[in-house]
Amino acid sequence: MKAHLTRMLETFHGQSFHRQTEQQLKSLQLHSSQLERTIREKDREIDQLRHQIASYQARLQELMGTDELTGLPNRHVFKEHFTHSLKRAVRLGYSLSLMLVDVDHLRDINLRYGHEVGDSVLVEIAKILRSSVREIDVPARWGGEELVAVLHETDAEGAAVVAERVRRRVAMLEVADSRSGKPIKITATIAVASYPQHSSEPQALLEAVGDALNIAKDKGCNVVVIADH
Repeated sequence: MKAHLTRMLETFHGQSFHRQTEQQLKSLQLHSSQLERTIREKDREIDQLRHQIASYQARLQELMGTDELTGLPNRHVFKEHFTHSLKRAVRLGYSLSLMLVDVDHLRDINLRYGHEVGDSVLVEIAKILRSSVREIDVPARWGGEELVAVLHETDAEGAAVVAERVRRRVAMLEVADSRSGKPIKITATIAVASYPQHSSEPQALLEAVGDALNIAKDKGCNVVVIADH
């Protein structure tokens, strides 16, 4: 009888222990699921904060007027300067030219060699552009694979001379493939448009130089072209 009671008590305690273990396990699993949910929510919040920070940094760069990659003035600042400079040229009666530099096949370079190499190309060409114009001229990052410059007191023919100098220097540029170390061939196509030869309006000059660049790219790269009248 005593042995029977002992076995019953052991069975009872065993079942009780088993139920407690199951309850603890379920509790731990529930707690773990809650923690995973919390972590996912926090990850989403962190991603949102990172996106906000990136947006604020981009906006800050824009307000500061500097392109983060090249260190040149950005598109917004350039357009303001160009508009003001053109009005001044019209008022005082001197020539002013717009030079648009397009890096040939930059998208292919990015795909083949990586965006870091493509960024290096833009940085190096920005240095060439900056050092090829005078202190009174204003080079800038127009966007994507394009750089731009205002050339003060310069007609279309004079701007074409500057553009050819930039084109030659770009053609001699050597940027290495980060994997093989071999040099990558770099070229640029450059278009120019001028006041008073092409227009006295900022938007019309921008359109003229853009159209000239597109025509040059269609016919072949690594050239300098002056916009049509």
